[in-house]
Amino acid sequence: MLEKSDFSIVKALEILGKIGVESALLVPTKTGLEKSIFDATDNLRQYLSNLQYHDFRQQGQGQGCKIQREAFLVRANSLEKTTVSMYRPETKRGDPRIWLGHSVRSYAAAYNLLAIVVLDSVMYILNMSDRAVRSSFTNDDSPFRKIVDQYTSPSSVARELLGLLRGISQQGFVKTLRSGDTGVGYTLETLLGISANSRKAPDFKGIEIKAKRSRAGSGVNRSTLFSKAPNWKLSPIGNAKNLLVMRGYDDKNGRRSLYHTLDAAEPNSLGLTLEIDPECDWLKQVYVDPSSGARVHDVTWEIPILKNDLAAKHQETFWVKAACRGRGNMEAFHYVEVQHTQKAMTANLPALIEAGVLTVDYALHYNGTRARDHGYLFKIRPDSLGALFPPPRIHALL
Repeated sequence: MLEKSDFSIVKALEILGKIGVESALLVPTKTGLEKSIFDATDNLRQYLSNLQYHDFRQQGQGQGCKIQREAFLVRANSLEKTTVSMYRPETKRGDPRIWLGHSVRSYAAAYNLLAIVVLDSVMYILNMSDRAVRSSFTNDDSPFRKIVDQYTSPSSVARELLGLLRGISQQGFVKTLRSGDTGVGYTLETLLGISANSRKAPDFKGIEIKAKRSRAGSGVNRSTLFSKAPNWKLSPIGNAKNLLVMRGYDDKNGRRSLYHTLDAAEPNSLGLTLEIDPECDWLKQVYVDPSSGARVHDVTWEIPILKNDLAAKHQETFWVKAACRGRGNMEAFHYVEVQHTQKAMTANLPALIEAGVLTVDYALHYNGTRARDHGYLFKIRPDSLGALFPPPRIHALL
């Protein structure tokens, strides 16, 4: 239903991200709005459960098990009190429902984009299709913004790391310690005394470090958020070798390879695309047959695990910008700026995948005996980071 929204999902997430707010999204139909009753989508259920606001899985069916709580409709200059209820009807399978109160009928129109936000165990309902409501988020004196501003706090470790980076920056251009794409990050980590390994944990006392080149005239490269192998037990294709055999290609050296970007917007040139399965809470890679249009499910990731990995990797992140000169072994870096983000808004992950903003890169080949991979890389363009992270603090290192 999100695809029927009359306002951009990505833009809405970016607007909320700028004030450090995580949300679940709903798009009401005309019928749903008339009754003020909406399906509690998988994304909403997961969001409410993660914040320990409500767990539909523990709720019985019928009116006797209904849970009612106070909530607020966010208007441009006020907060309007309402009542929400979560319940599972006795009919059918007891599919979860949420009632947002009678007032929502005058607050929103069909196919408006509603954001559900929970702060300190209180629910706020935001009509992201309403320009006045959106504009109020930039007003420090608006009632909702005052509430939001209570929930931002920097990390103490960040000051230590920032001091070390400023010391490195004072060295000016530093010759790369490794040629190729990974040189900019490897060199910085070495200067910080961080040993190279295949760690999943953040780099520096809980802070993840992502170094990027900044070269005039160069294109904007996507940033790797994290790498996560599929759950092969839940993947019909079975394993990486079968994936290579069935969906890969022979490269110029005759090696079976699969180096390709996948997104949910449309199939790539190999017919591979991403798809959200809300019933199972899975991210699936499917193959779309170019002649028949038939869709074949190949690979599975569990979305709760992806969210957990993203949260663990990016509680705090330093996105370090480096000026560059030279090429290959003679390349040198001057680390000049840091964008400091905090606490990835993991609830936004499925929506960003569906919107084609967050992509997956396959990077694997067959070496003659077994499949080898360089990761299943979840990536995002730097200009879309605002949809996944609160606004960064920008520090010049010079």
